[in-house]
Amino acid sequence: MRPLSKMGLSAITSATMAIATFPIIVFSVLAADLIEEFAITRAQVGILVAATGLVGALVSPLFGRVTDRVGAVTSTRAVLALGTATLIGLAISPTYVLLVAASLLTGVPNGWSNPATNSLIVENVPIGKRGVVTGIKQSGVQIGTFLGGLLLPPLAALWHWRAAVASFVVIPFLALAGLRGHRDRHRARREHHEGKAPLPTSVRWVALYGTLSGIASSAMFGFFPLFAQEDQAWTPWAAGFTVAVIGFTGIVARIVWPVASERWMGHGATLRLLALLSAASALLLTLSAADFVQSWTLVPAALLLGAGAIAWNAVGMLAVMDFTQPATVGRGTGLVLLGFLLGIASGAPLLGLSVDLTGSYVPGWLGAATLLGICALIAGRIPSRGTLVTP
Repeated sequence: MRPLSKMGLSAITSATMAIATFPIIVFSVLAADLIEEFAITRAQVGILVAATGLVGALVSPLFGRVTDRVGAVTSTRAVLALGTATLIGLAISPTYVLLVAASLLTGVPNGWSNPATNSLIVENVPIGKRGVVTGIKQSGVQIGTFLGGLLLPPLAALWHWRAAVASFVVIPFLALAGLRGHRDRHRARREHHEGKAPLPTSVRWVALYGTLSGIASSAMFGFFPLFAQEDQAWTPWAAGFTVAVIGFTGIVARIVWPVASERWMGHGATLRLLALLSAASALLLTLSAADFVQSWTLVPAALLLGAGAIAWNAVGMLAVMDFTQPATVGRGTGLVLLGFLLGIASGAPLLGLSVDLTGSYVPGWLGAATLLGICALIAGRIPSRGTLVTP
């Protein structure tokens, strides 16, 4: 396989991440449309997020091993194809039951995307030079978030929410075109198949951090725009703007933090800082819900969330690539994603249920702040960098 250029690799991996995780943005930004059309509760909106997160969590270890066996290019193509199919499935679902079924299927590309793209980076970029590419790759999620928050509301108003969702299939089509002419290295595939090295303890700490961070970030991001509309009386477009702010900040953060982690701060210290930034965001939301501060504080809260927990994955994925052997990158990524996506699956429905039961967002925001504080403590167990070298 001829190596991908850094520019091409960055574009393809970021597009893959964007399409694999885009359903979560759909459920967040278009929550009000879904509630109106399907006559569902906030908790049922949370179930949609839980569906993609739970399936993604369960399949990520399996598809991590599949990636190690079949190769990075084949796996990335499969993620893009599945992402296209599931996005169309969401757009044409006529009932809530079928929408849940489509959401369950979106979990497959969600759980497969990181093992595939991490392996693609390892095969094309040597250790010590992966920070920028990894950051751009992980920022694909936030590029999707930014575009979704910016474009989905006006497109839904102009056409319909279904047409707005379907229009985003252009992203995987372009990424598949970029992979044309590339194939997996047979030698690398054999090495991956034979990789039996145990995963280091540091990867398991990253997985635990990701689990708790996933619960908090899922709750905060999943209900941020609906909180702005219901509790703070913002318009749907203004609420969508908060998602765009989170997405834009996250794009920058996911590029900057991996570079800082790789070159200066180290992985553990960087992850601790990201947890503290997001805990501050949760506390601002708590104060807003309790009417202690004015609603404009949602903007700095969005900025802190985008700069913090939303960006943790970029540093976490870089840490996994540094801590694991090349032949087990998919397996290590799968373990971390198992925890992270279980957290993603839990956070949104728990917060939705909390609001339905108490009529207030305060308990949920305080719970998120507590979990993020625990993440800051866990980060102390994560090394600054890996000790592995590329053979």
